Amino acid sequence: MDEQLLAAVQEAAQKKKFTKIQYVTNLQEYLTVTALIKQVQEREDGIYLELATGEEIKFDQLVKVGDTPSNKYNSRDFTCDC
Repeated sequence: MDEQLLAAVQEAAQKKKFTKIQYVTNLQEYLTVTALIKQVQEREDGIYLELATGEEIKFDQLVKVGDTPSNKYNSRDFTCDC
């Protein structure tokens, strides 16, 4: 379990502030949204974020929440070699 990312998710949900959320969909699309995390739910198949829009994102699909990246990625994954 990525404790640091979970802490960032819970903090954003608690503070009820709009947060930049980057994640990968089931179709392997990389998406970025700025949204309010309405609640965090633990289910049999994992942890889910419910956004104020009604969209649900599975925790293991998260790439980055605010400034906190998932431990599946390193800081070089978020740099631009432009």
